[in-house]
Amino acid sequence: MGTTKNTQKQAKAELDNKLMLARPNRQVLEDLAIACAKSPSQDNTFQYAFCLSKSSERSELRYAVQILDGLVKEGYEHQVDCMYGSACALYLLGDYEKARVSSE
Repeated sequence: MGTTKNTQKQAKAELDNKLMLARPNRQVLEDLAIACAKSPSQDNTFQYAFCLSKSSERSELRYAVQILDGLVKEGYEHQVDCMYGSACALYLLGDYEKARVSSE
């Protein structure tokens, strides 16, 4: 039992580290927001929301989930990528159950 628990802790620590390394900087987020405002399209919206889904700000993570879930409902071409981004944001928010449901 202890081995399984340690393996789970190690896997979580590795995932947390990978997500931390993928955090966007402010300039990238600003550039994507400007591109999305100047030329609104599902692709630009997806790029912005997917980038937000790795943010360190809780409000940005919630916004990313909202946008990505909206794109799925609209029938966006890359729905699996939207669900993955949403799952990452939910994971970072600590909502592990919803993250699991979204990823499955």
